[in-house]
Amino acid sequence: MKYSKLNFSHVSAFIILVALLSSCNQKDKPKSEGTPITITGNAVYSDTATSSVRVFDQNGKVCIQQSNIFFEIVNVYEGKNKIPLLLKIKKTELCVADSVNRERVYEIEAKSVLDTKSIAWTSSFVATEIEFKDNVLLATKEGSESEEDLLTRYSLLDGKAVISCSYNDMKIVIPNVREKRFIGFISQKATTNPIQNLKEENVLGLINYSSCNSTLGSVAVKLKRSKAAEKIPTYTPEMTLVADNSNATVIEDGRSVILMKANENYTTKDITDFSVKFTFYYGDDNEATDIIIPIRNDKLDIAGAKLDKDIFEIILH
Repeated sequence: MKYSKLNFSHVSAFIILVALLSSCNQKDKPKSEGTPITITGNAVYSDTATSSVRVFDQNGKVCIQQSNIFFEIVNVYEGKNKIPLLLKIKKTELCVADSVNRERVYEIEAKSVLDTKSIAWTSSFVATEIEFKDNVLLATKEGSESEEDLLTRYSLLDGKAVISCSYNDMKIVIPNVREKRFIGFISQKATTNPIQNLKEENVLGLINYSSCNSTLGSVAVKLKRSKAAEKIPTYTPEMTLVADNSNATVIEDGRSVILMKANENYTTKDITDFSVKFTFYYGDDNEATDIIIPIRNDKLDIAGAKLDKDIFEIILH
């Protein structure tokens, strides 16, 4: 009987294939998950929270109610001091399936977690979303297609609202300082109708001014009876910050101004040398008229304001 010679390359390939199949059939050993993280020291605070969802039928429409609770650690700066805050945030929303929900109820509890400064406050409001920036809590309430969004900034030191405005606001910056100033305008087009709810005659809008932690001023813009006033639009006007001299530098197309001569030791006398300009376009010929208000000693200086007094009247509010 004759035996055929096996080709060496065929044998090698066979051995490799068997080895691969054998390795595939072997079960991986379970990997160690590691040891749980342990924290030493005395517990000074603890909390737990649960979220919930509820789906129900409302006259043939599917409605969903969600309640989510979560925790955030944010830093608030007071002068040079950094204060860590623990925030317990409850967000509740009710919406119909396949619809856009712009309203969420936020309930927030804040507590300082170090001995830097004792802080404890609660706040609740309706908003579409929130974020933490510029040393404040910023809540945005989105408007419908015919409305403007309403922005509200809350102090992280006490949870109180310091400024509201429609569409957007402007910032005043001091070099190397977390604290800022904000200026904005609330128009008649703002969602939730804050101007209409004032129940005051002829109010076109409010000009608001604040720091991160307190309201610094509010001015009501009223329309006088004139043909031009009838054409003034009710939405937020064009807004820009204007430097009065070289002590201030305007950036971001007039949305922000840097007070170059101020520093971390600033006082109210250093918050000056700039103005805020509101431009209203009206009429078929796209005419324009301005209201220009200087900021002097950290206040809206309406005595030094420039405006067409046949159209507007401005008063402290």
